Amino acid sequence: MHTKRLTSLTLCVAAFITLYSAPACAADNTKPNVIVIVADDLGYADLAFLPQAPDDIKHFGTPGLDRLASMGTYFDNAYATAPICSPARAGLITGRYQQRWGNYWYGEGGLPRSEATLPQLLKPLGYVSKKIGKTHLNGGPVHNPIDHGFDESLGFQHHTWDYIRLSHKDRDAYKQRAAGVKLGILNVGPLERDKGIPASYENGFTTEIFTDQAVEFIQRHADSKPFYIQLEYNAVHMPTYVTHPTYAQRVGIEPTPWDRDAAEWKFPYWDPRQSSWHKWHRTWGHLEAIDPLGRKRYLSHLLAMDDGITRIVKTLEDAQQLDNTIIVFVSDNGGTINTYSNNTPLRGWKYMFGEGGIRIPMIVVTPNHHAPNTTRHAIASTMDIAPTVLELIGATPPANLDGRSLLSAINNPNESGHDFICWTNGRGTRVIRSGDWKLAIDAGWSHANYKLVDGIAHRDPNPATYPDGTALFNLRNDIGETTNLADQHPEIVDQLTTQYNAWRQQMSDPRNSNGTLK
Repeated sequence: MHTKRLTSLTLCVAAFITLYSAPACAADNTKPNVIVIVADDLGYADLAFLPQAPDDIKHFGTPGLDRLASMGTYFDNAYATAPICSPARAGLITGRYQQRWGNYWYGEGGLPRSEATLPQLLKPLGYVSKKIGKTHLNGGPVHNPIDHGFDESLGFQHHTWDYIRLSHKDRDAYKQRAAGVKLGILNVGPLERDKGIPASYENGFTTEIFTDQAVEFIQRHADSKPFYIQLEYNAVHMPTYVTHPTYAQRVGIEPTPWDRDAAEWKFPYWDPRQSSWHKWHRTWGHLEAIDPLGRKRYLSHLLAMDDGITRIVKTLEDAQQLDNTIIVFVSDNGGTINTYSNNTPLRGWKYMFGEGGIRIPMIVVTPNHHAPNTTRHAIASTMDIAPTVLELIGATPPANLDGRSLLSAINNPNESGHDFICWTNGRGTRVIRSGDWKLAIDAGWSHANYKLVDGIAHRDPNPATYPDGTALFNLRNDIGETTNLADQHPEIVDQLTTQYNAWRQQMSDPRNSNGTLK
């Protein structure tokens, strides 16, 4: 890029950061397009190209994700900023620790107007943008994707949505079935287009709808402005038991005596005449009962998402934009035990601060794929997506970002990445990763468990657990966090504690979504 053009782009970003209302720079369709794809609760091992991929993943394959990895760089030390989706997504879209404005857990912090988002930073550089799929940033004054700077959006803002009951008719039937009983957290009915416009789909499937939206947007803008797409699938989040017949058959799910009475090969849905929503959800959403086909249902959604990624890459190829597009793929947080994901070799799951809850798959494909089929061990974060994108398009990232560009790590296999990264739930749990060391304090956790026998889930009488108290792990030698070295290395515990405390003093205490302290 010429120096004159780089200066122009940099000034555009600087003006936006200062005023949040800069005039758009002239469109330049030679600048790279950007697509950020976010899976929901994807297991760390559930990609076929990984050496730790389980046998069922190797059997069915993930050719779409495998192709992304073959074109780009896989980061095996990548992290979300939280072990749950809403705060983690806020950190991703801003490139900053969301704890700075009090967003720690569900229902906290939201997204304040003072925080710049990646689509807002790209807009003055001539980019046209679309948000597709899940948002869920804990509400706040700018909870809608259009308020985040996107030009268009199609999706939902809650933490979950039904995969196939997406019409006005479906919503009315569900409400009628409930007969005045509180519906709970499962959201059924039309999606939302832009700000408040219902988007009703009969016989739809969210994974296909979201892919269709991305494909159409690419085709519409391939020869005009550079585009930014943030595609956040609800796959493979609950309710994974709502399976599409085509993908159910692909993984070997057929009607059985166990579920034959459920229409369309679905899970035995909540019946308000039988139990409350919360009792039913504890049973089937948190492993109080084991779904024998639970892992297969999860796989059906993973295959559907992978097919969508394959279609998107093919669309870019057909539009002659594949070599001119930055593609980033991540999971929003670790895989959850409740949907039968696989986090091997990590310990723990979503909701907890073990590696299984916060370490995630990350693939970065650069324009012209100049570092294809590589793996990097640098400590990375979803906060790094924004500065990486900005550097790759020739713009200077804002100085207040906590993320750092991954370009140097992509080009240099010896790059170590972040000096340290911290996590907390704002209520006593404290975690820091620095180099090979991880210190976790008050991070105890226990959950009902399952085991697979020939692909069928059974109750495991041994619960999934994570240690309470102070635990120090050397992740280079012990990625599964099995050996607590805190007593052997008190000096490292003290050093990391001091480092964490200094970080924590820079963060807000937990706040409500309206910005008031809790």
